[in-house]
Amino acid sequence: MVKLSILNLNSPENANRWIIGGPPQVLKDSPFYSEQIQIAHVKNIRKGILDKEPEHYHTSPIEEFYLVLKGTLRLKVENNIIAIKSMQILVVPPKTRHKIVGHSQRIQWFTIRAPFSTEETKNE
Repeated sequence: MVKLSILNLNSPENANRWIIGGPPQVLKDSPFYSEQIQIAHVKNIRKGILDKEPEHYHTSPIEEFYLVLKGTLRLKVENNIIAIKSMQILVVPPKTRHKIVGHSQRIQWFTIRAPFSTEETKNE
């Protein structure tokens, strides 16, 4: 039986990490453990911190969604730069090359992957 739980996104420990998903970020005994979906909460991340993440794609059937709550997030998707603004969501289909290339100083977004992605399903 799943235990009903609430995760406080205002707590500093719940920013800039995967909050729903699997190990190592979410432990199996956590009520927020899932083998079906991954959700990351990103808030006011320092500029340049995501530069090391390579351009990549996820194998089928993995879809990735970027839901921006505050600010602007810029992604390179295939060969296009796309700006996602506050209260917009971008869908990145399977096998679509993408990379975060910039964001506004005050930013908050969720990255959502479904189904669950691993290093084996991520290709550079």
